[in-house]
Amino acid sequence: MRKAIIYIYILLCSATTLHAQDAGATFQFLQLPMSSHASALGGDNVSAIEDDVALAFHNPALLANVGGSTLSFNYMSYLQKTNIASAAYNMIVGERSELAFGAHYLNYGSMKNTDAEGNIIGNFTAKDMALMTTYSFDFSERISGGVTGKFIYSNYEQVYSLALGVDLGLNYYNPENMLSLSVVARNLGGQVKTFDEVQEPIPFNLLVGLSKEFAHAPIRLSLTLTDLTKWQAEDFYNSSDDSWTDILLKHFIIGADIFPTSNTYISVGYNLLLRSELKNSARRGLEGFSVGGGLQTHRIKVGVSYGKYHVAASSLMMNFAIGL
Repeated sequence: MRKAIIYIYILLCSATTLHAQDAGATFQFLQLPMSSHASALGGDNVSAIEDDVALAFHNPALLANVGGSTLSFNYMSYLQKTNIASAAYNMIVGERSELAFGAHYLNYGSMKNTDAEGNIIGNFTAKDMALMTTYSFDFSERISGGVTGKFIYSNYEQVYSLALGVDLGLNYYNPENMLSLSVVARNLGGQVKTFDEVQEPIPFNLLVGLSKEFAHAPIRLSLTLTDLTKWQAEDFYNSSDDSWTDILLKHFIIGADIFPTSNTYISVGYNLLLRSELKNSARRGLEGFSVGGGLQTHRIKVGVSYGKYHVAASSLMMNFAIGL
């Protein structure tokens, strides 16, 4: 328990220290989901207890709930000609610890290169990538912690940038009342090689999550509070006329899982910040809403989700995992 208390102190101190460095962050692809289940629950979730290694890259402490070695693949159609893929593998390395490796890759496709007058002089490609290693440890039967180290790389034609990042996560889970509580400090770190001479931060995020299952109903409700170090209108896109209540609600992600059988799930989510940032007065739709489902057997897990993370297009995300 003493180790858990020290871990919480480090996590909160790191969050306080790095908040002031977050304005104008680069590497925004790190904000996109790596799990189709998290995507279906509003785009992010840090407290759902599942045998899903991909969720460990939303909260490294959740790796402690993955049983045995698993190989996982995720694919998302993000925008036209822009695709996102990720892969993860985990292993048990001790009686109370697990280790996972992951990669997150975004390819923007081929784009036209123009000169100052707008003349096309060729094509170029752009891509983002993150390589990750996650370690989790059980402090007790109900409390687990985790850390993820990230090597981050972005290349846009002739310029590139490198960064190092760390995620810290903590989870409390009581199996008797099926209550899960989590706190995560995501993307602590910074650039080691800038695009130019300007140092830019990576997108820090402090999150708190709660998930609750019910003994007599096949339902799990989740509430995720995100961007908890941002409380000014200028921290959010299109927020100049927002009241304090509007700003408060933009921190909320609401999700629900329905379990028709013991090995299937249907998920829905609502992300209030995405709803605000993607809404268009001339074209109202389902911005901020997401939906998905999955099948989980002893060895095979398949998931799919549908959501919107960009004003120009909706995204379909698919997951396949196999136990080894």
